[in-house]
Amino acid sequence: MTGTEKIKAKILEDAKNKAFEIEEQARQEARSITDQALKEAEMKKAEILKKAEAEGQEAYRRLISVASLEARKEILKAKQDMVDEAFIKAIEKITGLPDAEYQEMLEEMIAGAASDGTGEILLSGRDRKRVDSNFADNINRRLKTVGKNGTVSLSDEIIQTEGGFVLRYGDMEINGTFEIVFDMLRPQIENDVVKILFS
Repeated sequence: MTGTEKIKAKILEDAKNKAFEIEEQARQEARSITDQALKEAEMKKAEILKKAEAEGQEAYRRLISVASLEARKEILKAKQDMVDEAFIKAIEKITGLPDAEYQEMLEEMIAGAASDGTGEILLSGRDRKRVDSNFADNINRRLKTVGKNGTVSLSDEIIQTEGGFVLRYGDMEINGTFEIVFDMLRPQIENDVVKILFS
């Protein structure tokens, strides 16, 4: 082997070694970059998972809060429905009294609401059938007993009501229907009804 060939061989050998070194260094750098990328990816993954978990917990808390609010609304609505039902049942109980008791109660209510002058009593079709022929006379006797200078008579006009009466003096009407009476009483007794129902 001549000197030139030796030099060529040496250059080729050095080039191969250098290429191997460069290749090995490139592999190491690639591994290092890959490892760093994996570490960063793991960190990002952990960060994303942590954020997702926090957001999930917040969403869960919001859902629970909304569900709790909805449940409270439903409970309040159910309680309100029960209170409404209690008032409806009270009217049904009053209108379900035996005829004689019911008539006496109406007579007392009308006598208490009546004023001086001539008035007429309007009842529902059902109540007209429940009172006897002495109804107006009984009320007029009560009026005299308490010192009122007035008389009432039973009108042929029928009103739509669950029970109670309308007492008419010319253009003026006194509404003693149970729906109106209970609407007026409700603000005063509703708290007591609630205590009885839910205590």
